[in-house]
Amino acid sequence: MIVACPACATRYDFPSQRFSASGTMVRCVECGHSWIESRPAEIIDIQPRPLPMQSQASAVIEPELEPAEDREVRRLTEAARMVREEFAVRQRRRRREQLGWGAFALAVLAPFALAVTEPEMTVRLMPASMGVFDRLGMTVNIYGLEVRRVEQQHVMVDGTRVISIKGEIVNVSDEDRKVPSLRFILKDAAQSDVYAWTLDSGIRPLRPGEMTTFTTRVASPPPTAEDVQIRFAHADEIGVNPGHVTH
Repeated sequence: MIVACPACATRYDFPSQRFSASGTMVRCVECGHSWIESRPAEIIDIQPRPLPMQSQASAVIEPELEPAEDREVRRLTEAARMVREEFAVRQRRRRREQLGWGAFALAVLAPFALAVTEPEMTVRLMPASMGVFDRLGMTVNIYGLEVRRVEQQHVMVDGTRVISIKGEIVNVSDEDRKVPSLRFILKDAAQSDVYAWTLDSGIRPLRPGEMTTFTTRVASPPPTAEDVQIRFAHADEIGVNPGHVTH
């Protein structure tokens, strides 16, 4: 007996004895669909015999009632189908929620990822973020320039102590860079600022890989000065007269 799955059309060859006249539950191993299959009816060719008029008139065909076990099979089959449909609905709803949360997390984390991968751009757009990077111990070079080969000399000129500082400025970026003013800060043994001044480079922009030198001197520096810090000057530091730093 050839049986075909109503859902996926997969065909199976079963002995007809496996099926009852009232129907047997069959489950497709390919797609999992279940249905009730009945044994094919046997057709017997017999010669009709005339019935008495009374018998013909009183003949009544009684419908065959469905057995209780078959009704239970149908109920279980329908319940299983509803469970599968509810599970599929929950799966679709969960996927939509996961996509929504993923988009929300991306929108929240994108600025932080940009700040970490492009700190120079972040500081240009938000100068106040420079303090955050400093606290995180991240050096952000927004100028594309580096100060190198710094040398410091202490000499006496006509009985006056003079500190001479010289070094190089190198363009480490891949585009032309304007050289801003340099800020020099003398520090004592406790690394506290004791004296500061600004030097205007006054040179043309440097091309990629190009280098220039600088030299600056300060006479009669504070006797507690032991170290010097060099950085590029902030806007509010340009044009400020050199002098002692007060705390």
